[in-house]
Amino acid sequence: MRGYDGKATLRRMACVLALLAGSVGTALAQPATLRLGYGTAAEEPLWLVVAKPEMAKNQGKAYTLDATRFTGSDKRGQAFEAGAIDLASSSANGVIFAAAEGVSAKIVASISRESPRGFSTGFYVKDSSPIRSIADLKGKIVGINGFYTSGHLWLKTALEKNGLTETDVKITPVPFSAMQESLDAGKIDIGQFPQPFAALAEKQMKVRKIFDAKYGIPFEEELTVLVGKEAFLKNNAAAIRAMLQDLTASMQFYLERPREARQLLIDARMVRVLPDVYMGMQDYYRDPTLRVDVEALERMQAFQVKAGFQRKNADVRSLVDLSYLPQ
Repeated sequence: MRGYDGKATLRRMACVLALLAGSVGTALAQPATLRLGYGTAAEEPLWLVVAKPEMAKNQGKAYTLDATRFTGSDKRGQAFEAGAIDLASSSANGVIFAAAEGVSAKIVASISRESPRGFSTGFYVKDSSPIRSIADLKGKIVGINGFYTSGHLWLKTALEKNGLTETDVKITPVPFSAMQESLDAGKIDIGQFPQPFAALAEKQMKVRKIFDAKYGIPFEEELTVLVGKEAFLKNNAAAIRAMLQDLTASMQFYLERPREARQLLIDARMVRVLPDVYMGMQDYYRDPTLRVDVEALERMQAFQVKAGFQRKNADVRSLVDLSYLPQ
């Protein structure tokens, strides 16, 4: 039997430990993966981060994006609740409503607003439609992007302003990408059209706008916000800050060079709208710093409660955490 070579054994153990340390170091150096769910309207600065990772200086270093596009807000919300995604673009009204029902999420950034300073989401009918006013909607089929969303609230308040209720119409959820086809085919009588879908419908169809978001709710609202679950945000704080730094830069690029930014999105097939339509469309107002207007959220909640859309109040201020944004 060979004698025990203690020095050789120690050398082998040292090599193994060095290899293990290298493997652990490599694992620790891997950027955090952020699973993002995004939508199909009013999210251009966020789309740029997804479509052009080379423009986001922190992507691939401090974080990587695993991005999934959702055509409907309901499926996106379900994925977020189920933990299938970590971050989601979402209707601000939907976030408030969900919080009042016990579904918690932290709003970390503002992506777009419904404001007199920009485009307002419209509800359109075909030009040949007998519908001339909101009062004519009784018994008609209304397409919105989902229940308990901003579109749902705008419809509800517009109806009530004209002596109607939700039970006087048939509400059907339709993805924004399918809204024009549904209206053209007669599957719905009136549809909700945000940008860029409104500009496309106005170009390709003969349509008339019956009302817009500011008809029933005249004050400025947060439209699309970015949300995450508190535990995930805290556990990945450095990655979230890095991602929001990139999103802030993307927002500034989009606002300062909109035609170039829109062309990049067309080239990346993130937007499938005719270039001449997309380039010249009126856009939503966007805060260049991504900071959320908390007072607007409080007004929005008060309006939801007053309209009977929401049964109880959520602590709106506790829903917002701006500490991850560039200071």
